[in-house]
Amino acid sequence: MERTTNLELLKGGTPYTWGNMVKIHNIGEYDIVEYHPWKTEGSSVLTGSPDDTLCFGCYLDGKNCCHSYESLDAAIAACIAYKYEGLNHKANEYFMRMLKVR
Repeated sequence: MERTTNLELLKGGTPYTWGNMVKIHNIGEYDIVEYHPWKTEGSSVLTGSPDDTLCFGCYLDGKNCCHSYESLDAAIAACIAYKYEGLNHKANEYFMRMLKVR
């Protein structure tokens, strides 16, 4: 089965590469894919066996930011940081620490 990280294909129902997709959250120019990641055994990914945890993958203007987070709040903060600081951003980490979330 073909899997993808392309947001338009995900919206059309194509399975997500990194796990079992639950929902796509749209917040203005940000899209966040909520998913259960695939289980791993050592360094092997067990595709088809989703984990119980939730992860959140970030997209800005439909472009994959190539990062995943443990909460929707952290993912939103990361999207904003990515927009203003670029790929190697750290602002979201400081923001979450400031709020004593992390």
